[in-house]
Amino acid sequence: MINYCGVKFKNPMVIASSPLTSKIGRLIEAEKAGAAAVSTKLTFIKQPFYGKLRMHTYLNNGSIICYDRRNDIEESLKLIDEAKKKTSLKLFANITHDAEDMDGWNYLAKKHEEAGADIIEANMVCPNVGLSTKNIQGDSAISDHEHGGAVTGQNPQRIAEIVKVLKDAVKIPVIVKLTPNVADIGVTAKAAETAGADGVCIAGAQSSLPLVDIYNDGKPEYHLLNGVSHGSLGGPATKLNCFSLVANIAKKTDLPIVGGGGLETWQDSIMMMMWGADLVTVCTAAMWYGWDNITKQVRGMEEYLEKMGYSDYSQITGKSLHHLRSSSDLEALKGWAAVDKEKCIGCGKCEKPAHCTAVKIENKKSVITPEECLGCGICEALCPTKAITMYVAE
Repeated sequence: MINYCGVKFKNPMVIASSPLTSKIGRLIEAEKAGAAAVSTKLTFIKQPFYGKLRMHTYLNNGSIICYDRRNDIEESLKLIDEAKKKTSLKLFANITHDAEDMDGWNYLAKKHEEAGADIIEANMVCPNVGLSTKNIQGDSAISDHEHGGAVTGQNPQRIAEIVKVLKDAVKIPVIVKLTPNVADIGVTAKAAETAGADGVCIAGAQSSLPLVDIYNDGKPEYHLLNGVSHGSLGGPATKLNCFSLVANIAKKTDLPIVGGGGLETWQDSIMMMMWGADLVTVCTAAMWYGWDNITKQVRGMEEYLEKMGYSDYSQITGKSLHHLRSSSDLEALKGWAAVDKEKCIGCGKCEKPAHCTAVKIENKKSVITPEECLGCGICEALCPTKAITMYVAE
């Protein structure tokens, strides 16, 4: 069992707020797949989007959601009530209020607590309405949307004000889902912590735009919208950045973290925990590959703990953080790329990098000059037979 903000979870797997968590049938499927919790679909008092989901998907990179229907409060409260009756999932109530007043935050939180939510998740990531307007037209144009979603998540003072209101409104834990679209996530996380937040969540959502048809007036490739907006990116392209965000928060605060962003395998989820996450959250992988992905991730994490001799997940949370240090404190170890001649097929891919003078193909085999090797590791990554490894000198 995992203790997150005083709530007990059977495993670290949380299904992120998304189309996966908007209907009771999907929540039931999430539990069958092995998830311990869900973050319910983002809820407004009165949601502003009434169209169907529109997104841009590029396998091996990610999906950009730039238009998606959210839930009204009545829909969300019904969902929470049904989930409590039909599942044993822990429920994060994902809420936001896109007006200046604080009454809406108070009302949303209290109603969801009454309905049975286990944790209030104040969404300061989505929608990207205000952030998109700001990106396109500048700060002076965002007055209608400056109090909701990602724009709120860029303002430490506003974050603190909202957290204080929510903590006064409910007895259950309050966490903040922070936007990654800031200069330093540690600053906004610290603002949440100082105001009394019980935890934070990070899960992709980098502001992004789709590819365009360069032969058709630069028209975006996806055609079921009359244009595009700056959307939230999810999927594997966000993973490494989210490792950094989670580690930053773990270093600068004592807040427990729900960490996500591009987690497609159980190894990804274990790595996210090693960078500081107490729980992991998944969306895109399940949307792309189905509920089986969740089952495989949960099973893989459990088998890993057993194989490595860990008794619980807390033993791996933050395990990588002691390796994180300032670049000025790093020491370059002596070493170079080394070739296993038996595995090398002489394909020449390792010889292609334009910056490298260390690799040559001789007699259909890769030959590396150690004195010329920069240690970049690109040849190792390119090698289709894994014949090249980075050798550390004694």
